[in-house]
Amino acid sequence: MTRPDLTAGDRRTVVLASWGAALLCAIVQVFLYAGTGQVAELVVNLLVDVCLLGVVRLPRTVGTLTLAATAALALSTGATQVFAPVAAPLVVSFLVYLLPWRQAFAFAAALALLAIPIWAPTWTALSFSLSATALPAVVALWLKTRYELVRSLRRRAELADAERHLLAERAEVAERRRLAAEMHDIVTHHVTEIVLNAEALRVTARDDSARTAADQIRRAGARTLDELRELMQVVAGDELPGKSVGGRPPDRDTGGDLAALASGEGVTLSVSGDASAVPAVVARAAYRVVQESLTNARKHAPGAPVTVTLSYPGDRVEVEVHNQPPCPSPSPSPSLAATGSGMGLIGLRRRVTLLGGVFAAEGDGQGGFVVTATIPTDQRP
Repeated sequence: MTRPDLTAGDRRTVVLASWGAALLCAIVQVFLYAGTGQVAELVVNLLVDVCLLGVVRLPRTVGTLTLAATAALALSTGATQVFAPVAAPLVVSFLVYLLPWRQAFAFAAALALLAIPIWAPTWTALSFSLSATALPAVVALWLKTRYELVRSLRRRAELADAERHLLAERAEVAERRRLAAEMHDIVTHHVTEIVLNAEALRVTARDDSARTAADQIRRAGARTLDELRELMQVVAGDELPGKSVGGRPPDRDTGGDLAALASGEGVTLSVSGDASAVPAVVARAAYRVVQESLTNARKHAPGAPVTVTLSYPGDRVEVEVHNQPPCPSPSPSPSLAATGSGMGLIGLRRRVTLLGGVFAAEGDGQGGFVVTATIPTDQRP
């Protein structure tokens, strides 16, 4: 069992290091024991090198086998001074990195006692034993502590950076909400004035066409106030369109009458499929796509024919609004074209994308403009 905090990258690095160390030790030992006739010691050392390949997966097993190899070398009749395997310092280093320090130093102490040997200690054997076990253990422990300290500092820096970004996002959201509330108050005030004046005009006007126009203005203003209230509930409650707001189920308002919206001069409406099973949030989004597209067409291409196509295949709603190139007369009004904020199509894209759909707005290559939207009807709350 290895350290539980090893990442995939750390584990890969340690595995590569153990394999490289095993290969290097095997090459060194072949050169050291070549021509000496000490075949048994060479075999024992090579076995320790092979065990080093599995030190990442089985560190305690490798430590135990190294102890056994050291004991075998110490008890061999041909041994004189060197009793520890050549790979013993590397084994100790890997054990210190992979095991708790108490277990790792216990293995190092046992290796040191076997490498002296204890029945015939000499200063030479003692110095070799400590340099082969204690010194690698201390160096490995220092490197391990330094690495963990650097990693801890890096994690703290990453957490601090993430917290800073989170605080910035929260401040941005709070500022957006404040601006939305301020915009709501301003727009509501002015639209309310428009509705009241339209109602007064509807009551006092003597001309039927004037009363009809005033009534249309009044209804449009009232619908605008309802939509503003709904949007503010969404902003204040972090609710997605189509979900319940304040514990209330979503309303069945689909935004308006598409036939009435497309009843203007030069507008052709084509509808196919059954729209009754479409969720209100999807129908409302489709209505907004048509509404914004027609508004842009009237601003930038007045008098140009516009074709509105809606299709309800069952699992989605497909909307296409295609206006022909602008007519020479009347020419687009610069003052009217400049009234837009430039956020209409961007807002439509966000709205459609939020519902899992696809939105596109581009020229048709012949001077006209095409807006398409595909919105799935399977909207899960």
